[in-house]
Amino acid sequence: MKRALSFFAVSLTLILIGCKQTESAKKAGVEGERAQPGDQTKLGASGELKGKSGELYPILQSKKWGYMDSAGNVVIEPKYQRASRFFEDLALVANDNNKIGYINREGKLVIEAKFDAAAPFHEGFATAYEGRKAGLINKKGEWVVSPNFVRIGRFSGGLAPAVVVRGHGELQAEDGGYIDPKGKFVIAPQFDPNLTPFSEDVAGVRRVGQLWSFIDRTGKTVIAPKWFAVGAFSEGLAGAMDDKSRWGFIDKSGTWVITPKFRQVRFFSEGLAGVQILENSKWGYVDRKGEMVIKAQFDGVDQFLDGIAMVQVGTKIGYIDKTGRYVRQPTE
Repeated sequence: MKRALSFFAVSLTLILIGCKQTESAKKAGVEGERAQPGDQTKLGASGELKGKSGELYPILQSKKWGYMDSAGNVVIEPKYQRASRFFEDLALVANDNNKIGYINREGKLVIEAKFDAAAPFHEGFATAYEGRKAGLINKKGEWVVSPNFVRIGRFSGGLAPAVVVRGHGELQAEDGGYIDPKGKFVIAPQFDPNLTPFSEDVAGVRRVGQLWSFIDRTGKTVIAPKWFAVGAFSEGLAGAMDDKSRWGFIDKSGTWVITPKFRQVRFFSEGLAGVQILENSKWGYVDRKGEMVIKAQFDGVDQFLDGIAMVQVGTKIGYIDKTGRYVRQPTE
C-alpha cells in the first residue's frame, strides 16, 4: 500500500494508526482515519483555504506529513510518516520508526512515540497497542486499562467496543462486547468482532447465526437483523450492505433511504457521505437523497469537517470544498 493511502487508514475514528485492516473490516466497507518548511501551499481561486479558524489540518508534501492552518500556512513542520486530525486537542503522529505518539496544537510531542498502534482520543481515553494487544491510555500516556484486548474501539457515552479471545486451543474465537473506561464489560462479549461503536445511542452487531442488527445501550435489539454488514449511524443514517454486496444507507426504522448500489460507503458528515461507485471504483460524495453531488473522481476520501474534506488522487493528497472545488491542490 502506498504511503499516501495511510491517512485514510487513520483519519477516521474507527481505524487505528499502525494497524492493517482485517479482511473482514475491508469487506465491511465503512470507515468507519509532509510539506517542506517555506513551501508555498497551493490554494483555490479564492486564495484562502476554507475551514475553521484556529483548526489545523494534516498535509502531505515531499512524502512527509505536517499541518497547516485554515489559511493554508504550514504551521507544524512536515516530518512524520503518518498523521491524523486533532481529536480533543491531540493528534496521532508516527515517527521514522513507525512508533506512534501524540502531539498538541503547538507541535509538541506530549505523549511519547512508543506505541505500536493507536487511535484518537474520545471522552478522555485512547486505544493504544503494545505489540498485538490493545489497552487504554489517558492524556498523560499512562495505561488506565492494561493491553489485554484484541481490539478496543472509540468511547461514546462511556462505552467502547472491545474484542477478546475466548476458549482454548483449537476452540478459540474472538468475541466482541462493550466495556466501560475501567475495562469492565458492561455488555458481555457475544458478538462478531467487527461490531461498531455506539453512535446516536445504537451500535451495529452480529450474533452467531444471524445477520447484522443494532442494539441499544442495554444490549437489547432495537433494529432487527437484516443486513450482511453495517456501519455506525451518523446524522440519522447508517451504511448497510445487501445480499449482493452492495452498500446503501438505512434510517433507524431499518428502511432503505439510499438504495444499495455502491461498492463501499463512508459516514455522513455535514450532509454528505463518501461513496465508491461500482463502475471504476472511484470515490465521490452523495447527499441525503442519494444524489451524487460531487463526481466520483477520487481514489480515496475522508469525511467533511469544517466545510472541507481531504481527498486522494493517485498518491497525492488535497482538500476540496462542498462544491468539489479544490481549496488545496493535491501534493505528495
